[in-house]
Amino acid sequence: YENRLKNCIERLNMEEDEARKMIQEVDKARANYHRRFANNTLPWDPIYKDIMIDSNLFGIEGTADYLVDIIKKKFYD
Repeated sequence: YENRLKNCIERLNMEEDEARKMIQEVDKARANYHRRFANNTLPWDPIYKDIMIDSNLFGIEGTADYLVDIIKKKFYD
């Protein structure tokens, strides 16, 4: 949560209270979507994940590059 908050404040230039509210709304919308379309699973439940990456480890661009590499290996190798 703290990394997400920091990202909203620093990269999206949001005020802290605005960022907290947005994170809460996004989490609620994501949970509602998953309840409706994914058999009541929650989006953060690792049982239903093929891959989980903490984007704080590589940064946003580094994480995107990492995922691109994985996709290329899966579909183009």
